[in-house]
Amino acid sequence: MASQLEWRMSDSWDDYADDWDANENARTYADCAFASLIMHLGIQGPEWQQRRILDFGCGTGLLTEKLGPLVEQVIAVDTSQKMIDRLVEKQLANVVPVCVNFDDDHDRELASGLTGFDLIVASSVCSFLPDYEATLVLLAKSLNAGGHFVQWDWLQATGEGDGLSVNRVVDAIGKAGLNCVHAGEAFTLATGQGEAPVLIGVAANVDKN
Repeated sequence: MASQLEWRMSDSWDDYADDWDANENARTYADCAFASLIMHLGIQGPEWQQRRILDFGCGTGLLTEKLGPLVEQVIAVDTSQKMIDRLVEKQLANVVPVCVNFDDDHDRELASGLTGFDLIVASSVCSFLPDYEATLVLLAKSLNAGGHFVQWDWLQATGEGDGLSVNRVVDAIGKAGLNCVHAGEAFTLATGQGEAPVLIGVAANVDKN
């Protein structure tokens, strides 16, 4: 997986698109994220066949691939057109790839039309956002009542450096009007600097009118 530093050294996620699916760490991250999603929400039941998911920051669709067969539809969005192009080439059933930036005024109307989701997932995305808290507020508005938001990010254990801290995730979930169901370490992933912990944040939209 690209670290925050590697991201700043590149002009765009487009630079990673062609080789992303061959990245063993990226595939392992998606596998572990999916396993933790099943553990927390159990989305493999028949009731999920009628539900919709937004994969926010989908990249080339490594997590999307696993979600599509389980639900009625996955809207997979990313700011990188090349990442979306790679996903389109896969021709996944039940998946609609969309290139959109929730933080861009020009894309605001398109983003606002992405609503009615039972689950929103964001895998290794939120810590890269220019304004994580503000984006989470927007995403919360796209959730159905009873829906869930789940994110995975590098765990920032000391309050400094790359990633997000558990406290910041819990605070952001609350500010977005969601209820925090769980926040903590989900799994670890081998990196060039050793084993790095990944946090999961699970939020529920229980009071939306």
